[in-house]
Amino acid sequence: MASTPIWREIHATMKREIAEGLYRTGDRLPTEKDLAERFGVNRHTVRRALADLTAEGSIYVRRGSGAYVREGIICYRLNSVATFNETIEGLGRCPAQLVLAAETQAADDRVAERLELDANAPVVHLQTVGDVDGLRVVYARRWFPAARFPGVADAYRETGSAAAALARYGVAKLVRRWTLIAARAPSRHVAAVLGQSEIQPVLRAEGLNTDDAGRPVEFVLADWAGGRAQFRVED
Repeated sequence: MASTPIWREIHATMKREIAEGLYRTGDRLPTEKDLAERFGVNRHTVRRALADLTAEGSIYVRRGSGAYVREGIICYRLNSVATFNETIEGLGRCPAQLVLAAETQAADDRVAERLELDANAPVVHLQTVGDVDGLRVVYARRWFPAARFPGVADAYRETGSAAAALARYGVAKLVRRWTLIAARAPSRHVAAVLGQSEIQPVLRAEGLNTDDAGRPVEFVLADWAGGRAQFRVED
């Protein structure tokens, strides 16, 4: 059986020490030189371990200054009305959303069923990402009824959120009807967008949002970086 690569052992050790509080939020880690001497390896091996810690969100690097412990994973509230921006701002952190791609397409069977549309009805499909304090935490695919929300892609780009975009069409409140959550392995594309390893699982959140009259307005498939987020279900 192949032995565990040294860089993975260093990664596991550093991650454990961060979890145990040896290094706290905002602390600077030892330099690459110091870590190389500690573990008896070259700097390239240390750099590989630190790169993986950075990718999963445990640390961040300031150019010319070193590596620092990042604030812990976010605890995302799942309730009937909270939106991404509101939830993250409520944690005292800085959210940002970006549209990667947008197109109008015919709804497939699942999307049509979720949005209560006729088969092949036109829908606007967006691919978006959500960041917290500059760290990518979620990649989402979103579908909106095109007939009701023409131009919603531009509205989303301009406002930076689904709730604010739909408010332009008279949707006063975005209501979460249901959410299904399951762990899964990310595709190569999803892992690349999230900046994480393909072997690290993501949390797939499938959800349906409605207006305050109960009409479906948004169907979402969101992949959350498993090492950067956890969910708290609320009434």
